[in-house]
Amino acid sequence: MAETTAVSQDNGEEHIKRDSVADVQLRGLLDQVEMSTEHSIEGLSDEILNCGYTGAISVQNKESIVRAIILHAVLRLQPMLDQLREGLQLYDLLLLIGQYPDICQPLFVPGEDVKVNAEFVMASILPQLSEKGTSRHQIELEMINFIQDFLYEAEAEGQGHVDDQDGLHSITPARFLQWITGQGHIPLLPSEKKDFAVTIKFNHDCSADFGHHNVCYPVVSACAKNIVLPVKHMRPYDQFKKVLIEAFHLSQQFNMV
Repeated sequence: MAETTAVSQDNGEEHIKRDSVADVQLRGLLDQVEMSTEHSIEGLSDEILNCGYTGAISVQNKESIVRAIILHAVLRLQPMLDQLREGLQLYDLLLLIGQYPDICQPLFVPGEDVKVNAEFVMASILPQLSEKGTSRHQIELEMINFIQDFLYEAEAEGQGHVDDQDGLHSITPARFLQWITGQGHIPLLPSEKKDFAVTIKFNHDCSADFGHHNVCYPVVSACAKNIVLPVKHMRPYDQFKKVLIEAFHLSQQFNMV
């Protein structure tokens, strides 16, 4: 049964990595802990304690807290995996899986259909457009075209791209989606997939709202699954791309930019 064990006793806990955490909420908690301050980490006490951590909750213990969260995420799945293994053995399906892993993989692991691409993001976009025939409406359509060009460009350039030396991730359609909605995957349930939408709003009056300024960035609300684009600062396309990339890199957490 060693091959189904998420954490090998021989390898030790040090081999458990963040990538092993599939739960979106726990991954979000890991982000919050890693970016927390002495003050903000206190607000995460309940979530951290629910993961089985028993030490002092402080920034000095971030490493121990992160390890406890990862262990909680991984080890709680072990009883379920063991039961699944026992069930598969009843009809020798486990043996078939070992012999034909590639053929059996789609039975357990989602395939290409759940990978976020530019086409899926564009199909999910729900823009709040101004009245047809107005200059604002034309500008907003232009912005939607900018988004489409940007996503397809990011998708093409993302093949084999290595993270920047300063640790900032390159933008891909999946990361763009996660930035705006908090999830970087296509919903698995048909009902969730049907209702999934990314709302695009447009701010034409940022000068009136904020006074004189040279640049302002898109406002993202992951909980509401929407993004507000400051039209004045995101035209033409080169400026749109520059501002969007800066906003993305400056806001790698689930909050507002």
